[in-house]
Amino acid sequence: MFIQGEKVNGLCIKRINRFEALIKVDDRIELVHVPNTGRMTELLYEGTKVILQKSDKPNRKTKYSLLHVYKDKNIVCVNSSLANKVFEEAVTNGRIDWVKGKIKREVQYSNSRFDFFIEDEIYNGIFVEVKCATYEENGISKFPDAPTERGRKHIDELIMANNKYRAAIVIIAFMDYVESFTPNYKIDKIFGEKLKKAYDRGVIVKAYRCFVDINEINIKDEIEIFF
Repeated sequence: MFIQGEKVNGLCIKRINRFEALIKVDDRIELVHVPNTGRMTELLYEGTKVILQKSDKPNRKTKYSLLHVYKDKNIVCVNSSLANKVFEEAVTNGRIDWVKGKIKREVQYSNSRFDFFIEDEIYNGIFVEVKCATYEENGISKFPDAPTERGRKHIDELIMANNKYRAAIVIIAFMDYVESFTPNYKIDKIFGEKLKKAYDRGVIVKAYRCFVDINEINIKDEIEIFF
């Protein structure tokens, strides 16, 4: 997927809240939108090299959004809003081939709104919830990087949906250098236990890593999951 917009390099000064950070661009300090509510403490700290995406909305409060962060020599995409687009494009282009059919976005089921409902030919339709993973430790992708009550609720609802339809949880690691995925039990043990329960109950659980470049992000391949 091509990422639109002008890109500029910067250095992180500090993250000031969930949605904003101070970034040095050339000789000025910019207030930048952070499109990721995760903690990202291992990524976003003083001196970190980052790549910003310039907004095309002249009246927006912040001129730039945080797009990528360098971890050593690797690029990690931190714009979690891109995860659904990356997944949908991969399904449409056949990179993800275990599900095919008409894609509907943001579909309500019970008390949750899931990212996708795919009118699959094999199953009686499949609900899909996509999670963006930016946390990595020793070559292992982990999710979440902050406790997620919403994520736990989604798993419970997907287990229910799986009785009538099929349900899937897709973890997309926004980096290409991880070899496997595991739930981040240290951060949210309950989420990890619920994800394992969902897998045992027949919910499809998949994890992928991405090719990430300054102007592009795509599903690269599937990675192994360890519970």
